[in-house]
Amino acid sequence: MFMEELTVYLCISPAETSSASQAGFPLCHMAYRIGKEFRLYRSGIGINVRNGLMLLSDYGLDSSELYSSMLIRDIKRECDLRGYTGVVCDFENGENEMLKNFLYEADGYFSQCGIQLYVHESYENIAPKSKVLISTDVTGGSFLNHLNRAVDQYTPDRIALFYDPVCIDFVMPSPSGDKDRIPRSSIAELLRKYNAISYYSHELCSYYFTYRDDNRQSHFVMYDDERSMLKKLGAARQARFKEAFVLYSDAKNCIDQLHEISKG
Repeated sequence: MFMEELTVYLCISPAETSSASQAGFPLCHMAYRIGKEFRLYRSGIGINVRNGLMLLSDYGLDSSELYSSMLIRDIKRECDLRGYTGVVCDFENGENEMLKNFLYEADGYFSQCGIQLYVHESYENIAPKSKVLISTDVTGGSFLNHLNRAVDQYTPDRIALFYDPVCIDFVMPSPSGDKDRIPRSSIAELLRKYNAISYYSHELCSYYFTYRDDNRQSHFVMYDDERSMLKKLGAARQARFKEAFVLYSDAKNCIDQLHEISKG
């Protein structure tokens, strides 16, 4: 069966621009956030950086700030200056009315300017002309069903995979499903300390292991690494996704394999 190529964007910090530029993938620049007076703040990006996409964060946004449509003009000016063709809105402030106002206005304005807007699924109804970011953070059910549900709901042309690595620790038994996010750097230490054996879940496209801590409490740990990242991207391509976003820091050690997954 013929599969279209999967366009993979590497999300990079300004410090990673030089090395990531050699990888052969389009770049998404993580140098922008919404700042004081609801204006665009830029940090550390070189004056000669051109092309790719802008990643816009709401990190540190003060809830007391008043919405200003000047943010849209700021973004349009920066896109024109650098040749950006899209804006990825990586918002984490949930039900924030200022962000909703921005997305509602930006959705109409940017679509007329040829600038593609990308939003997380929780905002898709506010920005109906945007592309919807489908997270890979799936800890139950079937990962492939998760992808197929998105394809059926939005169509392949309106979705993009947003690689969000899983790294969680469930205490068992856990009737409420409570879980703790843990640093990925702790995985190797847990495996070593408790002599645990890691397995791959074909249903979830993630790795897992169990251990019993020093208090005799049982734990179930699920995590992603480079191997499962590549499997998730491959599954997305098979499900007819056409675009995906990954952090350069997650992909830099497997660039050749990433090329094979996206085009092979």
